[in-house]
Amino acid sequence: MILRLSRRNGGALFFAACTFSLTIPTIAANAQDGVSEKRDEIIVRATRIPTELGRTGSSVSVIDDIKIEQQQSRFVIDVLQTTPGLSISQFGSRGTDSSVRLRGQGAEGTLVLVDGVEVSDPSRSQTAFDFSQLLSGNIDRIEVLRGSQSVLYGGDAVGGVVNIITKRGEGDLTGSLLAEYGSFNTFLGASQVRGGLADDMFGYSVNLQYLQTNGFSAADEALAGNNEGEDYDNLSSSGRFDLALIDGLDLSAVYRYAEGTLNYDACGGPFCDDIDVGDDYLQYSGRASAAFSLLDDALSGEFGVAYSRNERDGFDNGAPNYFFIGERLKVDGHLGYNFSDDQVVIIGAETENEAYESDGDPIGADVDINGYYALYQGTFFDALTVSLGGRLDDHQIFGTYDTYRGTVAYNFPTGTKLKGSYSTGFRAPSLFELYGICCGDPNLGNPDLDPEESKSWDVGLEQTLLGGSLYADVVYFNVRTENEIVFGGAFGTPAPNYFNVTGTTKSEGVETSLAWQVSEAVDIGGTYTYNLVKSEAGIRLQNRPRHAASAYVNWIFAKGRGNLNVSGFHFSDSLDSNFGTSPATIVKLNANAIIKVAASYDLTEQVEVSARVENLLNESYQTEFGYGTADVSAFGGVRFNF
Repeated sequence: MILRLSRRNGGALFFAACTFSLTIPTIAANAQDGVSEKRDEIIVRATRIPTELGRTGSSVSVIDDIKIEQQQSRFVIDVLQTTPGLSISQFGSRGTDSSVRLRGQGAEGTLVLVDGVEVSDPSRSQTAFDFSQLLSGNIDRIEVLRGSQSVLYGGDAVGGVVNIITKRGEGDLTGSLLAEYGSFNTFLGASQVRGGLADDMFGYSVNLQYLQTNGFSAADEALAGNNEGEDYDNLSSSGRFDLALIDGLDLSAVYRYAEGTLNYDACGGPFCDDIDVGDDYLQYSGRASAAFSLLDDALSGEFGVAYSRNERDGFDNGAPNYFFIGERLKVDGHLGYNFSDDQVVIIGAETENEAYESDGDPIGADVDINGYYALYQGTFFDALTVSLGGRLDDHQIFGTYDTYRGTVAYNFPTGTKLKGSYSTGFRAPSLFELYGICCGDPNLGNPDLDPEESKSWDVGLEQTLLGGSLYADVVYFNVRTENEIVFGGAFGTPAPNYFNVTGTTKSEGVETSLAWQVSEAVDIGGTYTYNLVKSEAGIRLQNRPRHAASAYVNWIFAKGRGNLNVSGFHFSDSLDSNFGTSPATIVKLNANAIIKVAASYDLTEQVEVSARVENLLNESYQTEFGYGTADVSAFGGVRFNF
């Protein structure tokens, strides 16, 4: 089922929304604080139940807006770079395809939610989200749930969930304007407003961002000799509106919109140059929901409907080349009952339709998927927290599959927490994996594929020391997948190009992280992940670094007016294919210390200046073989807060 909404109409709706948001009376308001007080309790939704981070048995990383701004990360994929258990890859300059993998699973095993909307693209080769167009403006927090979350979030969450939550409007009107310019002739302009009306009965939060860059060559200059830039622009907006209709009933609506154009080298791989090939892309999504609570908040629930659409229109020398359209319509709801403050049961159901069409398959295909789940979570003796859940998926093509998950966490008085989880997962082949037609190959998909099934478990220890200012975490994880689906064919042959790997694929490793609030002004942290992913035949899967590490130090100076942040990441022993040889050979990819320095200073209560240098040591590295990354680059900006 493809719902028709033209780009022209979509743009009109977008600009109408922006016009409305920017004409809200801009009365004077208190300036936003550059640094907020550290949260005493961090609440996560790993179980769809708001839970203190210290009580969840899941492995969770939380990145708040303060950390995002301290590092001046303008794209979400840069924000995620330093998360344990996570690896990223990108096919060249800004705007080109980028993906996130959790615990050695494919990008299609990472479920991405933006304000509760599943935003992956059903028209992509494997249903995954392309992070390339997702800017970081107006994000309140990002929760990365590592390990299979299929019980609550369905088959695309085998590796984990990246849950992105934007800022909510409340209180007096506040806002900001940002202008930034730097290397590769890059310009970023951003504005945001948020606040509340009628004693916060109505809250609004809207942002608008525009980025334009000449970029650098997608095909690595060192291999192909390319030195031209890859033009890219991105016009994005997101918004959130909340209405407390009556006591115990809240209505919410969210939207996200992104459109633009990108160029890339696409004449047979990374070893050539084609400056007139690219995509016009369009992404939009939204969700409307109603949440209620009754019986002194003992009974609560939420019901919502969400829609997302992704369009890619390719061009070559100004002429249309191809198109892909993917969309998803989803209706969901859940009920929760608190037997006491520490004993909760929730039940839920959802139904969704995924659809895609392309120039090679204009009729397209769609599939209906229904899911039903239940979960219990309880805390005993104020120390032991357990959760148990199960799910039943009814897939239109593959029938019924069940999954289940359990977690446990025990907190000792010494500041020690032991945690663990066990879960099963199920991922049906995507529509493209089954029926895809692309690039002149009518047999790209394979309708005989079987679903992937997985079993995963982890066990870990968290420790706080020095009065809670020092935090350390270490986790061992193990994921076993049957019938893993991979691309392993050759274009233009009669045989399908996707197939199930025989036997069991195993991913195991160790995630570690450390955070130390040295003083009110200084905090430091770091992560290290070891991950080995092999098929039953002993063949390592590609684009899964065996070693990955990150570190940062942040210093607040001049009585809170200034901030200096130094961060860096490293990975090594990541395998990829060199298609420049015949037959293709396997190469190792490594990145040494990729360091970023970011500084900001409040000239006044309203005016802030900022500067950063990326890839300070001018390291040459690749996350996908043959595709370039940026040399040392510098950016400067000014922000006006009101």
